[in-house]
Amino acid sequence: MKTIALLEKNKVLHRMIRDSLSPDIRIKEISDAHDFIRNYDKINPSLIVLDENFAEIQTLDFCIMIREKRSLLTPILLVLNFYSTMDLERLKNLGIHHLVKPVPKEVMLEKIESFFKPFVSLKIKEAEMIEKSQFSSLTESLKPIIRDEVKREILNIFKQFMEVVEKRNG
Repeated sequence: MKTIALLEKNKVLHRMIRDSLSPDIRIKEISDAHDFIRNYDKINPSLIVLDENFAEIQTLDFCIMIREKRSLLTPILLVLNFYSTMDLERLKNLGIHHLVKPVPKEVMLEKIESFFKPFVSLKIKEAEMIEKSQFSSLTESLKPIIRDEVKREILNIFKQFMEVVEKRNG
C-alpha cells in the first residue's frame, strides 16, 4: 500500500484529496514533524505533502532534513502560499516539487497521481554494480579537479543510486 504523509495544520488538503485518490493510497496525517522524522521508517511514506503553513518547523529546514537524514528519493510536494518568499531554486536543487495556492483540486490530484505512476526500473546486472568503496575512491581521484559543491552533488547522486539498488534488491 502506498502512503502519503500529509503535514498540514488546517486539513484543507486532506479534505481536498481524501475521497478522490485510489483506495490503495493511504493518507497519514502528521501533526508533529519531529515525531514524523523519528518514525520515518515505520511510516515509510511514498510521498510527503507539506503545506508551507505547517508552522511547527521551518519548511526548508524540514525538507533538507528529510533529504540528508532519511531519503533522497521520496518525493516531496510543497504547497506554497501565493505570497511565499521560498527560494524556488533551492527547492529545485533539493528535488522538491511545489504548487502555489490556491490549487485547483484537479491540479492537486493530477500532481499527486503523477508520483505514483510506474516507472521503468533500471536493469542492473550484479557484475556491473559499483560498490560503495569505489564511490569514495572515484571522488578522491576527482578531488583536484572539481569544486566542493560538485563533489557533494556527485555523492548525493551516488547515494540516490545506492538507495535505488537497495530498494530493488530488498
